[in-house]
Amino acid sequence: MELTTKQLEEVDRYISCCGIKYYDVRAEIVDHFASVLEQRLEENPTLDFKKEIVNIHKNFSENGFYNLLKDKTESVHKKFYVSSLKHLLSFFKLPKIIISIALFLGLNEILKITKDKNNFFFILSVIGILIMFQMLIRVSIKRKKKTVSFLVLNKSDSFMQLINFLFITYNSSINFRSKISLENELHNQIHLGIYILIILFYFSGEYVFRQNKKMVLEQYPNILV
Repeated sequence: MELTTKQLEEVDRYISCCGIKYYDVRAEIVDHFASVLEQRLEENPTLDFKKEIVNIHKNFSENGFYNLLKDKTESVHKKFYVSSLKHLLSFFKLPKIIISIALFLGLNEILKITKDKNNFFFILSVIGILIMFQMLIRVSIKRKKKTVSFLVLNKSDSFMQLINFLFITYNSSINFRSKISLENELHNQIHLGIYILIILFYFSGEYVFRQNKKMVLEQYPNILV
């Protein structure tokens, strides 16, 4: 017995009230509830629909949906970072390795002709700060917008914190370099290489996020994300 739109909305409201705010997770749970309810209504059309929703909920764990949401959150975040790292590694394979080499050689040439090496790395630090700042603005704007939350797109905070940590650590490392170290070409190249890795990792995460968003838009074309 197929559930009506009104019944599906009732199940969705119940799950939402239980603390599941992410639309994609709710949709998955609603599908599970709907399958069980359809089977039980087929066997007994007179059963109490609302009471049966509660009964199905009880079949989860003692913590209700908490463990389910926790497992799914960890799984989604792990998948995001694994995908980002895989995309990062693609910059060290043909044809993208050409981009990595060109970026390194270009910045290295600028570094060579720059008299004050400390200023050169300071400029790189400023670029990193600007990246962090624009990420913070984007997250703030998104929070103000009345959009539906998706777990698969909820990487903003954790990814921003990681990128912030990497750039802050990089910026701090410049202060520990001595004048002799700044005149050492190998040390500068290593420092430059680390910076490029952070930049490529950032763009890899952005790419994966946009791919996930594209997938969500295709799956839920009528939902504002």
